[in-house]
Amino acid sequence: MIPSPRATYGALLIALSLAVQAVPLERTFQQAVAALASGNYAAAERGFLQVLQASPDHIGALGNLGVVYARTNQYGKAADIYTRALRLSPDDKGVLLNLGLVYVKQEMYARALPYFERVVSIDPSQAQARELLATCQLHAGQVDSAVNILESLRGADPRNSGVLFLLGIAYLKRHETQKSEQVLAEMISAAASRAQASFLLGKAYADAGRSDEAIASFRKTLELNPAYPRTHVELGKVYTGLRRSAEARSHFQLALAQDPRDAEAYYFIGGLLIEERHFLEALPYLEKARELQPDSWSILYYLARANLRLKNPAEAVGLLRQSAKINPDEAAIYYQLGHALRAAGQSTEARQAFERASQLNSGKLEEEIRVLEKR
Repeated sequence: MIPSPRATYGALLIALSLAVQAVPLERTFQQAVAALASGNYAAAERGFLQVLQASPDHIGALGNLGVVYARTNQYGKAADIYTRALRLSPDDKGVLLNLGLVYVKQEMYARALPYFERVVSIDPSQAQARELLATCQLHAGQVDSAVNILESLRGADPRNSGVLFLLGIAYLKRHETQKSEQVLAEMISAAASRAQASFLLGKAYADAGRSDEAIASFRKTLELNPAYPRTHVELGKVYTGLRRSAEARSHFQLALAQDPRDAEAYYFIGGLLIEERHFLEALPYLEKARELQPDSWSILYYLARANLRLKNPAEAVGLLRQSAKINPDEAAIYYQLGHALRAAGQSTEARQAFERASQLNSGKLEEEIRVLEKR
């Protein structure tokens, strides 16, 4: 049937109207992209949200909004946005990679691992995804798989200090001393400076649990460059693991003197104070850490512990529920949530939280047994 002139004219008007609407929408998107590139994250967020209000399935706006949230340490929001984008485009390598990175930045390696696996299955030549996959495998106890990937990457780029760093850790974990020394020597040779080489060596020893060697390397870094970034934080973390709290706090305070916006230093000082039962003193450090990194499950967890001890169970429950939303696989969160709910008089919900903690602990034990059986 041939359409009437009136019908044709109506369709033309609709098409023109849609085209006119698309022009300002695209302009808003491009302005938001420019704001993101210049570091104006507030303007970028407003722009991408405006685009999404008009076009909820705009994959470019979703992906870029996720970048805004990730760069401003709003990891929970970033994960939600990237997950929404993946529902529209499940094989988008950029979104998969960025979602995995959100979890890596929170040291949630088990949650990140499948996203990097997916990128590598789509594009086996994606070097960054393979390196990140190996990183997650190392932390998940899949050392042999990590070594295979890293040796392949090393063959393609023998002076990639990041790959050499990870490979050195892997060989340390496998107690292959000669191989680890060779790889770490290559890493030192490839480093941009002696201070960087010493810092990376300290990180490798720390990640492999060799605390004395890590401390020696970090101290050497400070001798070479007293202002080398992150060295005091890493030293503080090593001393924290050794339960040498006074030395740990000293280095975290030095880190804050270098960078007053170091969320990790605030977090560790707060956490150490809580372990020493100085709950009221811990609060300002943890609140500052939360201000700088609002979606960190561990910061929320320690804030909740402080509030629970200070007889604020309702506040603790809210914080722990936020923490569990970000990291639903952490048994300690549900254990503390059970105590907080019980203190708040919610016995049924408390029992459910304790049951969830028990289930997660059981799953972790089974995973540890599987790892041990592979050795």
